[in-house]
Amino acid sequence: MTQAWPTYPAPRKLALVVSCVDYRLLDDIVSYLHLDNMTNRYYHFAIAGTALSLVEKLRRDDFQPPEPGDIENYERANIQCETDLMKLFASWKRTFFDQVKAGLILTKQGISDIYIIQHENCGAFRIYLDKDIETKCCQKSDNSSCTFDAEIRMHQWYAALLKEQLRRDWECFIKLLLEDHSQDIVQSINECRELAKKDCEKDSESNKPDKKELNAPPEIHLLYMTLRGEVIDLEKWESKDSPVKVKDKKKSKKSKDTKKSE
Repeated sequence: MTQAWPTYPAPRKLALVVSCVDYRLLDDIVSYLHLDNMTNRYYHFAIAGTALSLVEKLRRDDFQPPEPGDIENYERANIQCETDLMKLFASWKRTFFDQVKAGLILTKQGISDIYIIQHENCGAFRIYLDKDIETKCCQKSDNSSCTFDAEIRMHQWYAALLKEQLRRDWECFIKLLLEDHSQDIVQSINECRELAKKDCEKDSESNKPDKKELNAPPEIHLLYMTLRGEVIDLEKWESKDSPVKVKDKKKSKKSKDTKKSE
């Protein structure tokens, strides 16, 4: 496996790795983390779809209701609408939050980095969103670059949303570490979030310094792995077929031609 060296700052302590359960890439994930000098320095949480099953909402129009007679994927038989799907994911989120809390306690808050690793040809997107990228995302296009870009853009959106949620709720995780909560941890985080908003409003009114840096969230890396084990940094990736880039190219050519004529 050939691999480009990671460009983000090297993790200083321990890491939490969140990836999919797909058996085709588990060895490649371990190899990549070894390349990043993370052997024996990370907790690995695997869940179907990675960010897809942990975000609070779906991208607009991503969910497609099952058609009559659609029994190809057994899960879709019990999921008729987006609300049904989010109810299914709710229990998965609770497990994830509990695991993060346990990891923070065991490491004495020593997690300095979080890796969110999406991957190509993810089965969870096919089962739960009916997203067969090769035939449905580009209207059965034969353009391989089109399907590749559409797939990465979709994973990029969900990974970015999960990162935003983790950064927003990290202070709540820290506050809940040593507290005994008999109620649902998701409810606890929501309540903690509301209190944090009120505290923030009070601080802004009284011109107090911002306290967010005290419980600064870890560095969060958004990665995408192909079926060959190659890794793409989702935060730096841009589609080669982006309309903006095409326009820029056309403009630059035009300007060159005008210069020549002059």
